[in-house]
Amino acid sequence: MPGWLAILAALAVGLAGFYYFTGHAATLPVQLVPHLQPVPVVLEQVVLGAVRLPVQASGFVVSLTHDVAGPFTQPVAAGLFLLLLAFALAGWLAVVSTLGRGAFVAGMALVIFLLMSLNLDVAGVFEPGQRYFLYLTLGLLVGGACGFHAFAEGLRLVWRWLIFAVLILGLSILLYLKSDLSPAETTLQLAAYATTGGAVMVALVVLWVGFENVRALLWFNTQAEQPGSRFGLVPFVVASSLYLGVLLWLVWNNGQLELFPGVQLDPLVLLLPALLAGGLGLRLRALSYGEWVPYTRAAQLYALLILPAAGALGYAFATANTPLLQAARDFTSLALLFLGGAFLAYVLMNFAPLIRRRLRVYRVVFEPRRLPFYTVYILAVGGLIMVQVRNNRPLPDQVAAGEYNNLGDLTRQQSEAQPNDVGLGLLAERYYAEAGDVLYRGDLHAQMGRAALYRFRQQRQNEINALRRALVREPGEKVFLRLATHFTEPTDLFEGLEVLRLGLAAQPRSAALAGDLAQLFTQTSLTDSVAFYLDKAEQLAPGSYPSQTNQLGFLLNQNLLEEAQKLSKEWKLEAGQPALASNYLLLQLLSAQPAPALAVPAAAAMELDAASFARLYHEVLLGVARRKDQLTPALLRRLSQLANHPANEAFYEQLLFLQALARHGRGEEQTARQLLAPLAAGTNASAAYYQQLLGLWQLQQGQFARAADQLAYAAQHGATSALETRVLALAWSGQADSARAAATRLVASPDSARRQAGLQVQELLTSIRLTPAENTSARIGTNWLARARQAEQQNKTAEAARNYRRIVREAPFNEAAMLAAARFYTRQPNPVAAYEALRAGLDENPRSLPLLRGYVLAAADAGLTDYAADALVELRQQLSPAAYATLAAEYNARQAARAAAAASFSGVPFTSPLQ
Repeated sequence: MPGWLAILAALAVGLAGFYYFTGHAATLPVQLVPHLQPVPVVLEQVVLGAVRLPVQASGFVVSLTHDVAGPFTQPVAAGLFLLLLAFALAGWLAVVSTLGRGAFVAGMALVIFLLMSLNLDVAGVFEPGQRYFLYLTLGLLVGGACGFHAFAEGLRLVWRWLIFAVLILGLSILLYLKSDLSPAETTLQLAAYATTGGAVMVALVVLWVGFENVRALLWFNTQAEQPGSRFGLVPFVVASSLYLGVLLWLVWNNGQLELFPGVQLDPLVLLLPALLAGGLGLRLRALSYGEWVPYTRAAQLYALLILPAAGALGYAFATANTPLLQAARDFTSLALLFLGGAFLAYVLMNFAPLIRRRLRVYRVVFEPRRLPFYTVYILAVGGLIMVQVRNNRPLPDQVAAGEYNNLGDLTRQQSEAQPNDVGLGLLAERYYAEAGDVLYRGDLHAQMGRAALYRFRQQRQNEINALRRALVREPGEKVFLRLATHFTEPTDLFEGLEVLRLGLAAQPRSAALAGDLAQLFTQTSLTDSVAFYLDKAEQLAPGSYPSQTNQLGFLLNQNLLEEAQKLSKEWKLEAGQPALASNYLLLQLLSAQPAPALAVPAAAAMELDAASFARLYHEVLLGVARRKDQLTPALLRRLSQLANHPANEAFYEQLLFLQALARHGRGEEQTARQLLAPLAAGTNASAAYYQQLLGLWQLQQGQFARAADQLAYAAQHGATSALETRVLALAWSGQADSARAAATRLVASPDSARRQAGLQVQELLTSIRLTPAENTSARIGTNWLARARQAEQQNKTAEAARNYRRIVREAPFNEAAMLAAARFYTRQPNPVAAYEALRAGLDENPRSLPLLRGYVLAAADAGLTDYAADALVELRQQLSPAAYATLAAEYNARQAARAAAAASFSGVPFTSPLQ
């Protein structure tokens, strides 16, 4: 066998081994489903004198359950299978065309069968329903091979291989270019139709190496150089009998043989030593086939047959195709048993005396003296056929079911891409029904495919029925997990408990089922049951991500913060665990201990799920509460990008809220309020929370009257705790009578919670001096005002103007700062800027008399007397006659000055609205 061809065959077997370990998880992946449960968190406190008002938000305890997605198609695995098939086909045609007539005819018969089974014309290269492309393929490939066999006997093998490779490449390009489907769908369709051909190739390989393990035992017993180092007849018979006994038990026990707890013996694993022994012993076996095929060509054909067989088996592993894998396992165990047993009998009948004499029998094992080799081989194959006939020929049905599974997956994928095409969905359902209900009733893949089809079509009961049918046939962990996802509501509690308990009884080593059962018990008051199954999940999967997340989440839900801190110190947070990281951050928020930054950074993905959102959410909340240095511009940009990403539409409101919180934490109060405004514009409970938060921010900045109105608005929409704060805001705004009246109404409320709040407020009103805080240094804009005044004193007008512009832009709610800015602009003189500043200040503090007075005078200076009319009416109602008279005199004076200045340009007389 050429070295490079042997390497390719080994790589193909390795590829099948790779999909053996990864295929099921890729096709039917178990996915973690995060669940968020809100808990109250205190971010900061608004401190006004002796009163501390908590600013609360909702944190989220994250728990994890499991779901199973798929089955997904595997176009990459399908492409690799077809690539191996095409390469092997070119080599097979090249090698077979050099053989004698009998071997050539037998080899070409296999090629014709393969090409006809591929249904190449279904791709629609030429006219639909016509087989022109098949005829073209047969003409080029089969006709070319016949031509080489008949007329080009001297043509070198490499040129034959190259020519057939070019022909196959050209046909493939034509097929893909003219196909009605996309390249990926065309690949999946061809791989589906190649199922039967692939199964035949696997069967041929198994039949060829069916007795090689027994021959390997014979070689091991008789290969030593010295006769004394060789084993005799008894060890060989014992070893072979043990091997055949294992196979017999597999066949008798329906393929089940537990080696260790949770570890079953797969008969396909026994193919690996058989393939190796078959390749290494091919030269010695030439005595049995040399009349038809020379050894060099036989070695090439052996490797070329392994390539597509390994590709077909690998594709079956990659797609978790239950009937194909079951057929391969059943046929392999049966073939190894029959052929191995027959070969043992053949060796004993022909060479038992030689083995007893410890001669090197493996060298002459295909030179029998009594019983011919092929007589025994044919009898063994006949025994295989008889067993299949006795069992109603299950293998062809299983292979057909596997093909329907692949076609069903492809059609379901197409129906999901075209949801309005009901016909595709019905066709996919028919494929699955034919595979799982008619051909092979143990077809787990078909039932999972039907369940996926029903889930996409939102047919809940049909999906449940399909999953229950799958459980009857194979009570697997993934089926239980997927079925349990339909019973998570409180009304389905008992059904969910029954499903998960049955699942845990059938799969007692499943940490996922134990963890999901614990989460389902959290809907009850049975905390002991929750703790029991959480401990069981940890025992089954120590230190696993879901187990740690759920344990920490349970302690947080029970407010067992000390236990949660002790437990979290024992764990090491790793990358890719956003749910656990979120619970860590929430623990820091809820506890009074210092909050160190997490060592594991968050993922930079732009699409958020519930767990990654919760981590980001708690990071921002923790930054607002304790680590304001982490509220960086980069974080703000990321929050904005995430909010604008279409995939994060479900989290848009919360991401906007986080931006507002982060801006507030950085001191960008005006921007924070602008971000919060659209969220506070509704009338539901969520909007009421944002309205209350806005009222607390206004209290923090000394806008007591405005905050009282905002809090009343929030209480009207459901934020009942805002009523207590509103009473305090009224008192701080100087409306003591209104505050006492509001407190009395609370005490008289039929709601016990409101009565209690009213009593507490009344106590505050009587026991604490409720006056606005004199220390305003913490308010936004105060520092800028101090800098502006210092710049004015130093005659740095440009620097002062820059600080006053910042006050107007970023702190219009700071009354004192806005009045100072207006006075500065009046002195410049810049009456329009003064007017705009006071108008912005009134937008934030509409009841402020100093701002109203300044606004009227600035309007007179700017010549905008029409805009001052309403303000003058309001001032006449609120000011005393003497104060109003003084204001009117000043207003007239400024108006007259403005009129005198304008008269020189227009000469138009001006009439005061005060007259």
